[in-house]
Amino acid sequence: MPRPTSENDMRLSQIQTNWTEVFGGVFGQEAADVSVQEAQRDLLIRYARPVYKYLLAAVRDTNVADDLAQQFAFRIIRGDFKNANPQRGRFRDFIKRALRNLVTDHFRRQAKSPLSLTPEFVQVADSSGENNDQEFDERWRREILAQTWKAMDRAETEKPTSYVAVLRAKALHPDENSTALASRLSEELDRDINAAWLRQTLRRARLRFNDLLRQEVQRTINSDNEDDVQTELADLGLLKYTRV
Repeated sequence: MPRPTSENDMRLSQIQTNWTEVFGGVFGQEAADVSVQEAQRDLLIRYARPVYKYLLAAVRDTNVADDLAQQFAFRIIRGDFKNANPQRGRFRDFIKRALRNLVTDHFRRQAKSPLSLTPEFVQVADSSGENNDQEFDERWRREILAQTWKAMDRAETEKPTSYVAVLRAKALHPDENSTALASRLSEELDRDINAAWLRQTLRRARLRFNDLLRQEVQRTINSDNEDDVQTELADLGLLKYTRV
């Protein structure tokens, strides 16, 4: 595993480790549906980055963001999300609501101190609303794509297909035609590749990416209903990645 490359990465890594320990020790002990709570725990650990980035953007202080991240974990353990399901609302929206409440409570505590009532404080407090919600959705979208790429990498390790290499080449050079991409990949993979192979492999790679992306979205909304998946893909601007 690569070492963290920045202070934020190191903090995020520590938060994920703490969450793993906290959730692992508490979740499921008295759960009516252990599988649901385990799924929520795993999902939150996987998606710690959007949560932490939301908090950091809202409070603009890494130490405060660290503290709020741990408070967030304990609120989950307390049962704030025990009724989260697709019929009551998306899990992503439950998370955002909890984060908004957490940040609001923080600023209310700060406001009790006369030293906090400055124009800068008011500006920071006001910035923790709708804009951060939109940024959270964007970070969530990026994390879904990142998790999908990780799934592609795992599948490639289990059974080499060159799908990842072809998809990434196309993503990095979207304007190149099949012949140019085939030539590029011939050098990269050290084998002869023609345009016909490139087109066929690219289509198969997109099919796999589409399948894995949908599986990841299903996991985040805890539903395999196609309408629910399509709605979430559309809301997050991910439909373009499902076109084959």
